[in-house]
Amino acid sequence: MANIKLVIEYNGAGFHGWQKQPGLRTIEAELEKAISTVLRKPVSPIYAAGRTDAGVHARGQVVNFYFDGELDLERLSRGVSSIMRPELTVISAEFVPQDFHARKSAVSKHYCYTIYNRQNPPVLDYGKVWFVSDKLDLEKMKQEAEKLVGEHDFTSFRASGCGAHSPIKTVYRSEILQDGPYLYYKVSGSGFLKQMVRNIVGTLVAFGRGNNKLSTIEEIINARDRKLAGVTAPAYGLILERVDY
Repeated sequence: MANIKLVIEYNGAGFHGWQKQPGLRTIEAELEKAISTVLRKPVSPIYAAGRTDAGVHARGQVVNFYFDGELDLERLSRGVSSIMRPELTVISAEFVPQDFHARKSAVSKHYCYTIYNRQNPPVLDYGKVWFVSDKLDLEKMKQEAEKLVGEHDFTSFRASGCGAHSPIKTVYRSEILQDGPYLYYKVSGSGFLKQMVRNIVGTLVAFGRGNNKLSTIEEIINARDRKLAGVTAPAYGLILERVDY
């Protein structure tokens, strides 16, 4: 029984998130179907490093699955990429040890959220960035973003229905970079709660607008109250960049 690891890239716009849901088109279901078609044998389950929400994209999502039979990795990569073109492609495929698990073996995940900040809306980036026309206090946003680094209880940034056993997570990097009208929020951590990154981005934008309910990120974290954080930023601005093992 071989354990196969795939690194995949996808545009999440046409899917209802990663996880299988009855009657809905999801990445997990379509990828499983494509792999089974190429290998001419049912393949299930497929394990992912993270269950991205509906509309969220990935540049370096990692999955693994087990297969009992002859397998050509190059043929698998080309076949799955062809079937799922242009929404998903396989960047790499390799055999890994039996105990490798895309989620459980991960040590850190890296996300990037893109905000487009100018007076007039984007055209070429429409549907890929969060357009914010208000003038933002970038220095305030940067200062508050840095305070998220470390181990914290992120209950204030946790969506309802989150299945994580604990709200305590460790963030290794949290910073905002600017390139003209583009603001990139880069965040890395041991793991993330449901909609945690998008809720953080919504809160940072609230700080930038000067209309947040509390004065600092520390106060929001310590309150452990989702109602005191900002709105949930749109899914289409978020990309899972890579996963480290």
